[in-house]
Amino acid sequence: MPDFATITGVIGAVTGIIALIVSIKNYVRVSAMKALDLRLELQKSFNNLDVVLSGVEAYLDFVHQSHMRVLAATGRNQSGEMKMFEDDFANDKARLRRLLGSQPRREANYERHTPGDLEKLVVSVHAFQGRVAELRGKYQKLFEADEDCRKEIRAEHRQ
Repeated sequence: MPDFATITGVIGAVTGIIALIVSIKNYVRVSAMKALDLRLELQKSFNNLDVVLSGVEAYLDFVHQSHMRVLAATGRNQSGEMKMFEDDFANDKARLRRLLGSQPRREANYERHTPGDLEKLVVSVHAFQGRVAELRGKYQKLFEADEDCRKEIRAEHRQ
């Protein structure tokens, strides 16, 4: 008949093996959940990017026309300021075209990607979105300044 120490040792060994199996199963499950979470975050990032990109080129053109009209209304038509704006706008349009050419592409299925690859894709989409938003923000500020100038022009005409 086995003694108490042997029985305790066997029970400990069996418990250790069961714990190892449960730990491996949980690791696999958590890894799958992490990959799913990253795939969802990637899809959300692409959706946000679609919103940022929708009409960005037309918006820049709209702000360009708006600013040209404000410059003309304030007597700065054909000025050095206008020429600098035209050059800056042409550079920004070229930059936007380059950005759009390097845009991250959405795939139909990300099941085969590892969590590390998914994380890199999420970061690249966020970085791209930031560059486009920075450019759009520059023209948003310009448009807001133009709106303030329009208010001043209207106020002068009312007096």
